[in-house]
Amino acid sequence: MRLPKFNLFEAAIKEDNKEYDPSAHAKQLKERAEMNLRRYRAAQDRGDNYGIKYYELRIKLDDLDMEKMKIRTAIQQLKQKFKKI
Repeated sequence: MRLPKFNLFEAAIKEDNKEYDPSAHAKQLKERAEMNLRRYRAAQDRGDNYGIKYYELRIKLDDLDMEKMKIRTAIQQLKQKFKKI
């Protein structure tokens, strides 16, 4: 059985071309960050070392996703400014 070739850049291009709604994305990220923070505090209350470390890492991922959202918003604004949309 042969597998089709995978183009790494093709996935990035498809993601770049789809409609991006920064306000909906920001709301979703904020809710996820709040949920992870609540779970982190609950793990601290339980003394669950695994849960504490796990949610520390999840919170770091949330921070990275927020930064990514800011960059994607800047890209969208740049495209609008130069009428590339």
